[in-house]
Formats: sequence, structure tokens, C-alpha cells
Amino acid sequence: MTWATRITILRLILIPVFVTLIITYDDTTSQGQPEEFWRYAAIAVFVIASVSDAVDGYLARHWNQRSALGALLDPIADKLLLLAALVTLGLLPLDHLRSFPIWFTATIISRDALLLGGYFVLHHFRHSIEIKPHWSGKLSTFFTFLAIGAVLLKWGVWIRWLCVPGAGFALIATIIYVRKGLNLLSHGGHTAAQPISVK
Repeated sequence: MTWATRITILRLILIPVFVTLIITYDDTTSQGQPEEFWRYAAIAVFVIASVSDAVDGYLARHWNQRSALGALLDPIADKLLLLAALVTLGLLPLDHLRSFPIWFTATIISRDALLLGGYFVLHHFRHSIEIKPHWSGKLSTFFTFLAIGAVLLKWGVWIRWLCVPGAGFALIATIIYVRKGLNLLSHGGHTAAQPISVK
């Protein structure tokens, strides 16, 4: 197993650790205030998980550390980290952390669910799919990570300002990916009306 793949697996392991630390922070109080140690620990875990994405990518590209398992797990780890943060910080009723606007969480999760469904549809029709993130998707992920950081650092005024471009670029990326998927299906003849056979 390559070191790039090991780092990706470590990122997967850190996801439940991050969620547990956030919930512990919200539930653990001392003299009526949450114990900040748990929030700082959650921030540290989130930073490590985020940086590890760049590290395993660098190893894979520049040190011949590519593997089929790593190529499969890397995007899964990225999406699960974002999903875990969005659900924990946007949908759970937290008392001591300001949550995301519900429209932001719904937009990002809906985009990923739609793209995942599209992937399985294309796979069903046996289309080979080369996954190349569009610049709009990268920008959406960038602003989403910044928004998560703003929530964890309690930068309340910045949260909504970071959510707006994050959701906007997510919508652009969704439209682009859906169009590409429909074009693949159209070229394969899967969108044309099928004649009804009369027996």
C-alpha cells in the first residue's frame, strides 16, 4: 500500500473523530460555558484532514504513489469530510456554535447527491467516466472549507458571505456536470424515444 493511500485512509478515520469532538464540545460545559479545548481539538483535526488531501495528492503525482485504491478512496474521503462537517454544523441543533444557513447545507448536499446519482446512471449504461473537477466545483469546495472554518472559529459575520459564493459555484458546477452527463447519454442513444413493440 502506498503512503498516499495510507494518508487517505487516515483522513477517513479522522472524519468520525471530528464529528465526535464537535458534539463533545457542544455537550461539555464548565460553569455554564463550553470547554473550548474540544473546539480547538476539532479545528486541529479538521485542518489535519484538509491538509492531508494536498499531501496525498502531491505524493501521488510527484512520487509515483498512484494506486487504484487511492484513486477510489480520495474523492470519497473529500466528500465525506465535507458532508460530515455540513451535517454536523448545519443540521444538528448545536447550542454553542452558529450553524450554516439551511439553504447552503441543502445546496451542497443536493449537488453531491445529484452527481452521485448521475455517476451511477452513466455507470449503468457502461459509459467510461473520467472524473475531472471543473474550476467552479473547485471554487465551491474552497469556499465551503472556508465557511466551515468560519463556523469553527466563530467568525459569525463571515459565515454567510462565504456560503453565498460556495453555493453559487456549486450550482454552476451542477449545471455543467449535468449537461456533460446528458451529452454522454445522448451520444450513446440513451435519451431517444424507444419504439414500442406490439405483440
